[in-house]
Amino acid sequence: MAASRQSKAFHRREQESREAQVRRRLTYAVAGVFGAVALLVIAGLIWGVYLPPRATVATVGDREITAGELKDHAAFIYRSGDTRVAEDLSIALNDLIQREILTQAGAPQVEPVTPEDIRASMSTRLGLAVEATDEQYGKALGDFLTAANLSRAEVEEAVRLQLIDQRLRDQFREGLPASGEQLHIVRVATNDRTRAEAVREAVLGGQPLGEAAVEAGIYTEASQATLGWYTPGTLPERLRETLSALQAGDVTEVLDDANRVGFEVYQVEQREQNRTYEETVKTQIANQMFEDFIAAKREELGVTEDFSDGERSWVINQVRRAVR
Repeated sequence: MAASRQSKAFHRREQESREAQVRRRLTYAVAGVFGAVALLVIAGLIWGVYLPPRATVATVGDREITAGELKDHAAFIYRSGDTRVAEDLSIALNDLIQREILTQAGAPQVEPVTPEDIRASMSTRLGLAVEATDEQYGKALGDFLTAANLSRAEVEEAVRLQLIDQRLRDQFREGLPASGEQLHIVRVATNDRTRAEAVREAVLGGQPLGEAAVEAGIYTEASQATLGWYTPGTLPERLRETLSALQAGDVTEVLDDANRVGFEVYQVEQREQNRTYEETVKTQIANQMFEDFIAAKREELGVTEDFSDGERSWVINQVRRAVR
């Protein structure tokens, strides 16, 4: 009997031990599941909330541009009227990079922009008289910011940079000589290659390009072919080498247009070595000098871009939420 009781006790203890072991395994399993879920939540927060806004998407000199800044700027551009930015973030990123180049390299080249300069520029945009009172200015600005869903800091910074931009262009313009080499360009553009070739043949035969374009049914008036005067350095880059090599009266081959969906024929009607610059040509030259300045400073400051697909998706999603 004693042996029987000992045997039962042994089996009971063995069963209790097995049950305890099962409970421990279940506990560990549940804890493991909750731990894994917690890790996923934490990882999601890190990758979805913490890291993307702080991830560097570009550098300009020592300045890092983060995905969070890009999101804010893209939303600003969207609210300012350019809705393309919700799909094409390069618009916002390129603008941010140019802003930083203007801040680092452009601002030191021009007169400092003061708060009074910003107010004067904003007053003009708001249609206010120069002598508007602080109250009138504040109300007009507040109404504009509310309607556009923009902050005062965003708008004033944009105006500051636009003033630096314009002062640089004006400075380049003021330093120009009075005259220089220029070409008077005419062009025909069409989606029909056969018509473009017919126009070119007519021009080679001595007919003015504008008249040939009208005769071919491309334009209704010959003046539509006139592009105007250009310096060799302000010709479109894709055409610069070709057109610069032409003499007065020369015509190009039939060329693909900039989007490669249509066709163009160009002619240099006149070419002068020392023609006085018209105001439109001065503006062309100043704008080209500005673009060259930005390109040179971009190289000098060592601009880099490092924009992953994950960061791009995060920014686009955030912009779409912000502008709903």
